[in-house]
Amino acid sequence: MKFFRIITDRHYQKWPSWDIVYEWEDELSVSLDIPIANSPTKDNPLYRIFLLLNNKIFKGKINNLSRKNYRIDPIYSIYFEMHPKDYKNFSNSKWTIPIIIDFWKKSNIELFLRLYFNCPYLLITSLEALTFLQENQSNNKLVHFPISLPSIYKLESTQVVEKKYDIILPGRINRILFEYLKQYEKDHPDIEYLYQVQKDGELFYRSNKNRLIGKFHSRKKYMNLIQSAKIAFYATPGIDGGEKRTNGFNPVTPRFLELLSAGCHIVARYPKNADTDFFQLETICPSITSYDKFKERMNIVLHTAPPILKNEEYLRHHYTSKRVEILKRLL
Repeated sequence: MKFFRIITDRHYQKWPSWDIVYEWEDELSVSLDIPIANSPTKDNPLYRIFLLLNNKIFKGKINNLSRKNYRIDPIYSIYFEMHPKDYKNFSNSKWTIPIIIDFWKKSNIELFLRLYFNCPYLLITSLEALTFLQENQSNNKLVHFPISLPSIYKLESTQVVEKKYDIILPGRINRILFEYLKQYEKDHPDIEYLYQVQKDGELFYRSNKNRLIGKFHSRKKYMNLIQSAKIAFYATPGIDGGEKRTNGFNPVTPRFLELLSAGCHIVARYPKNADTDFFQLETICPSITSYDKFKERMNIVLHTAPPILKNEEYLRHHYTSKRVEILKRLL
């Protein structure tokens, strides 16, 4: 088998969370010496509804009528898929090798297995999800393809990182850590932390000192922002109320690696599972299970220099250049 290209959605997916996907694609393209081609999918809600009805009601039997809308050339292609599709699409054809990022399909596994039956390989970023698929007798060749940090963010031991803020809460706020922080703030009123808020339909970062810092939608601005904080809060997505959204799955997300590359200390909440074991989260930070543990961790990291050397050593194993080796073995 030979990969001839990478299929991308960058021609229509513009939300900031996709930026890291395009960075992965760029690095794989250079390392494997293969081109990037736009996917045949358009951001067309009516067409997506048609495909969904075709699959649910007609079991995909109207594909001949819709084939031209997602048709791809008969060559093997790599495709980063944020979520598995619920309908027949180019991403689950026999010519596509999907790299599935977020897998929350526990309640609809039969549909997933049927739709992705013809894919020559299924690359799954979550080891927990891969094990679940194995237990549900997936006939595909399953490959663990862990999330990674694009090599352009490589942390160097000589790097000088200026820390303007004490703490940042990037992305979704974990309610338990935030409650602990508010309690800690009562005894430490001088600390400054940043958190995300929505204003006029856009996402901004605000300081607890009653000032709006700004919006950071561009990748460069976001990475510079997290680099400006000494401590970053992190939680896996399926904990403390996130279980419903993820169906109980709790993968380690790219944000964890981004925060380490920014030279941050980490304060975190996560369960012990296949993914947190694979990424050895315990070697970076304990999972905070009580306010006393939170206070103890904060008292240490607030008065400790940025962990540049420790983070650099850890990240050596998790750059995208390391994941390229997995694809080379599949060749």
